[in-house]
Amino acid sequence: MGGCAGRVIAMGLSLSWVAVKAERRQALLECLGLELAGEVSQEVGVGLAMAELPSGWLVLAGSAFDDRLLDELPRVSEACGEALGAEIIDTVSFTRAKVYRDGQLQWSLASEEDQGEPMSMGEVPAIPSEADEYEAPLALAESLCGYRAGETDGLEWFRLGRRATSRTTPPETSLREAMRAELLPLLQDLGWSFPPRPAMADGDVITRQLHGRQQSIWFDYSSGVETYINVQFLSQEVNDGEASGLSGGVGPPRVKLSFWQRFSWKRLSERTSYPPPSADRIGAAIAQAREEILVADAYLRGGVTDNRIYITARWPRRA
Repeated sequence: MGGCAGRVIAMGLSLSWVAVKAERRQALLECLGLELAGEVSQEVGVGLAMAELPSGWLVLAGSAFDDRLLDELPRVSEACGEALGAEIIDTVSFTRAKVYRDGQLQWSLASEEDQGEPMSMGEVPAIPSEADEYEAPLALAESLCGYRAGETDGLEWFRLGRRATSRTTPPETSLREAMRAELLPLLQDLGWSFPPRPAMADGDVITRQLHGRQQSIWFDYSSGVETYINVQFLSQEVNDGEASGLSGGVGPPRVKLSFWQRFSWKRLSERTSYPPPSADRIGAAIAQAREEILVADAYLRGGVTDNRIYITARWPRRA
């Protein structure tokens, strides 16, 4: 569950990404042997994910350790004409950006020398003036294509799978569209406001004022390999410049287990998880989300306690 409205990048982030012009989407997928395998609310921690940017670029992101997307840049540029790649490995304070065109390196910029490779190669474009050495490759990549890891709200991410190993057929129904069709009318009835096609994963998009408090609700979701919708919320007020509030979400019911039950992992799982969904995974996820929205609403509206409410942060912190 997220701890605040909007997207926040966790410390220790490891992410790499490749960006090409959006019209080269099919060429990119064929080059890397990928196919659509569902939808996700964000690109961090979900394997390979793809989204189209407002700038007209297409970005494909994955773990810097698991996917090594930057190693594919020469081949991608041969298929797509031009390919921009970047990565961040926050645990060692390392960032890098590169551009290849028709298989040839045009320029490279890193926050430090890496395995004998110099910090910069080729004709590096002008770096945004506010960026320090660590931020410079990321800021430069963002200035060129419009993407920065985890900081671009409003994107609709698609999960990708390897064609040779993907075992999950993408659902015919879009989870995002089902959420908009089934959940937005309920939220509107409960007093929430939002634009015509809200980004369901972004905080500060679905909002309301209630009892002098500014509240927002949003969703983490996934379809394909696993299908779920997690309801998250924030509620805060500001008095004399001092903010107070909380954030949290709705999850599986808490249960108190006897001493002997705690040593049975099977029983622990059965007692603390929701029952398995039906064959209609999207329908089951929507039904559960509707129930959890009502649980969240009752808590936010009148403080109705429920063992499915999980508070992740309060401010100011209680003594």
